[in-house]
Amino acid sequence: MKFALALLAILSPALRAAEVPRYAWDESWPKFRASEYAVTGAALAGAAANFYLVPAPQSPVWRGPILFDKPARNALLIGSAAGRDRAKSLSDLLSYPLIGYAMLDGPITAGWAGGNKDTAIQLALINAETFAVVEVLNLTVSNVLPRSRPEGAVCDPNTKYDPACVKSFWSGHAANVFAAASLVCAEHGALGLYGGGKADTIACAGALVVASAVGVSRITSNNHHASDVFVGAAVGAAAGYLMPKLLHFRPKKDHHLGYLMPSVGPQGGGLTYVKTW
Repeated sequence: MKFALALLAILSPALRAAEVPRYAWDESWPKFRASEYAVTGAALAGAAANFYLVPAPQSPVWRGPILFDKPARNALLIGSAAGRDRAKSLSDLLSYPLIGYAMLDGPITAGWAGGNKDTAIQLALINAETFAVVEVLNLTVSNVLPRSRPEGAVCDPNTKYDPACVKSFWSGHAANVFAAASLVCAEHGALGLYGGGKADTIACAGALVVASAVGVSRITSNNHHASDVFVGAAVGAAAGYLMPKLLHFRPKKDHHLGYLMPSVGPQGGGLTYVKTW
């Protein structure tokens, strides 16, 4: 017994060193590819071109409410101009912290709290790629398919982004915050950044609640039709969750054909085909 305890004491440092580091990148997960660097760079360049080089549209391609826009407007629109201004400010005050949290949470938690720089870098790259793709889509669609903002919407004629009040579709705020919330959910689900328990669930749920509040505030402030917010939220959520999930948080494809394993039983023998899917 004493010998076993002594041997355990001698081996314990080596055993601790052999443990998988906290937040270690799963070896079966693909890392950021060269093609993704190209996609991220192209998306950033496209977003910059859409904002700085493409003239803002001056007239809408389509206008007016569709589907559930009227009932949502009647139910949610704030009556006073001051109230609408406060709702608009609230959407900004909630959006930027949520986006910043989504951008920094994974890299800082993995790199600082977990001491795993490799995972931190991977998460930072994934976040940058996701937001770059969402933003180039936001700006391209709003330039190509300009839609009049709701009746009574106020836009600054001196602004470069939307002087004519025709970039309602889709809601860029909704797309960005739902991309942020979905990134939080995907990364916490895959890596258990807060321990893999309730804290990770709370982080995901809290981010989705904040994103939903932003989406609603874009309607109550009269900046967007409900359909603008719905489509923007769907695009952002799909990008924020599916891009990391499909590109990284799943095992690499196994291109091996598998192998045949002899098997023998009471009824005879044979060959069994074995492959890990």
